[in-house]
Amino acid sequence: MSHPEQCMTSYSVGDPVQVNDEQGSYTGVIIEVVDQELLHVQMIKKDDQTNIYRITDDAYEVPRYAIAEHVHLNSDADAPKAFHKLGFRMLDGGSFVRHEDEDDTSVPLGNPEFDYSSSDDESDSDSMKDFIVPDEECEPFTQADPSCAFVRETHQAVRMFNDWAPATEEEQQVKQFITKQEARAAAIDDDARFSKNMPGITSYSKPPL
Repeated sequence: MSHPEQCMTSYSVGDPVQVNDEQGSYTGVIIEVVDQELLHVQMIKKDDQTNIYRITDDAYEVPRYAIAEHVHLNSDADAPKAFHKLGFRMLDGGSFVRHEDEDDTSVPLGNPEFDYSSSDDESDSDSMKDFIVPDEECEPFTQADPSCAFVRETHQAVRMFNDWAPATEEEQQVKQFITKQEARAAAIDDDARFSKNMPGITSYSKPPL
């Protein structure tokens, strides 16, 4: 059955699409617009061991009526937002993770250049720009002296968090979010220390007691 509303859609090379055809349901990227009725689509496949999706060499001829969803890119900068709409977070230019797989702690943070920010997030960032110090201008992190009782209690709380086993899905999401933010902050601090020829910190998640 054809879909009249798709006849008016403008498809371009590089656009991500959701396809439902004889190959099944899958996400892909348009690599050629053959004619008014046919597209060549390169499939994105999942590596079951890592939960990471990658653009493969598998390409199929897809009739336009088999396109279940399509997001047009005006430029390469639109790609993170486009794949977000299809349920993915871009890790880099050719690999992705599904939103539902984000709880897997083995999933890498990815290249921050491909992070997606909504227009609302951008508006919030603009309103806070006078209060936010760019990462590259921050002083490297230093661990507090554990000879102080308060510091020891705080460091102990950090270690207890690492051992915490969430009992609900909501708790799992909270721990996953904090863990990812910790890893991102640690990577930024590592870069800052390297740029200043400072020794690295052995462990951010296991502070001294």
